Amino acid sequence: MKVKLSDIIEAIDFMSGDPFQSCEGFIHIESGKIYLRSEYLDAIDLEELPGNLDDADLYLPLPTKNDLGLGNQLPVCFAEEYAPDLYNEVQAMFRHQGAFGRFKDWADRHQLLASWYRFEKECSEREIKAWCSKHHIQFID
Repeated sequence: MKVKLSDIIEAIDFMSGDPFQSCEGFIHIESGKIYLRSEYLDAIDLEELPGNLDDADLYLPLPTKNDLGLGNQLPVCFAEEYAPDLYNEVQAMFRHQGAFGRFKDWADRHQLLASWYRFEKECSEREIKAWCSKHHIQFID
């Protein structure tokens, strides 16, 4: 199957932005077309979803950022590499809700926000490419 890497990244980002974690993504194995399913998307005038998205012979479920190891642990890895003296402070942030907002404020205060976005993008692309390789997904331009 062939898919645009950017389409997979956008779908995973969209799924991860769902505060209720109810959004799911699927790739049609034959066409490479990506579908998103969520009870909140139904309210928007979107293309009708196939009724057989759960058929593993036809569709491959997309992973979430957490499935790829890109959740709460990623900012801690960032701190370990970019601000080792503040590692414990960042680790403590992620023991409570709202950690990503506090982390971004922290990164901004320490002039690390641009570095964080670059680090996050590079790690995300690497992990998504590895997942695609595992599932024999080829990229188109």
